[in-house]
Amino acid sequence: MLRQVTEDLYQIGDSVTGSGPWLEAVRVYVLKNNGCPLVFDSGSHLHKNQIMTELKELLGDTAPAYIFLTHTELPHTGNIKTILDTWPNAKLVVSSAILPHVELPWWVTEDQVRYGYPGTVEIYGGREIAFMDGLLKDQPGTHWMYDRQTQTLFTADAFGYMIPPEADLKFDDELPDGIEMEWIRRYHAGAFRFLPMCMGNKLIKEMDSVLARQPVGVIAPTHGNAIRATVPQTIERFHQAVSEICQ
Repeated sequence: MLRQVTEDLYQIGDSVTGSGPWLEAVRVYVLKNNGCPLVFDSGSHLHKNQIMTELKELLGDTAPAYIFLTHTELPHTGNIKTILDTWPNAKLVVSSAILPHVELPWWVTEDQVRYGYPGTVEIYGGREIAFMDGLLKDQPGTHWMYDRQTQTLFTADAFGYMIPPEADLKFDDELPDGIEMEWIRRYHAGAFRFLPMCMGNKLIKEMDSVLARQPVGVIAPTHGNAIRATVPQTIERFHQAVSEICQ
């Protein structure tokens, strides 16, 4: 589903069947970045053909320069071999907290990898990308990234949501009531099984602190469509979902 989110930010990928009628999105994001494309996650190997077709359609003859991995779980890394085979000069950008000899495939060479350090801002192809430790994580090496130009926060699994089939291809502003709280609750209750043991009020306070550090115009979760027009409303519904799960 190749779609423009805003400015030079695009979304590709597909969905898998979840429980009952629900779908779980597996999205990849691309900043075209004036001829030096930045790709965020690589999607599931189940969607290899579609993702590669959409990448080539979007980028044309321009090779992606950097592939940013939010973490090394398979839905996020499933196509890095195909991408690197197709564009061997692309570099991987991963969290400084991962164990590369354990979490990256053996064929990834040291010169192909760059590391993102929480609290730093680095320049990639002239683009400022800020790195932060992921607040909600299912792997120790989960990190989030922020693009200052489009004000996009790439949140890995956080802010994902289960999608009814009729909403699979729609952004938040294309839905009658935006991203519904129940969709968010269903996803987070399943993806973060530790949440019922957490103190919801502290998590909400810390999330607000993270989001206040920079203006967030777009939230780009891996397991959901980009949230581009109802960010404050969606954050409020995220807080409500967390409060219910953590009771």
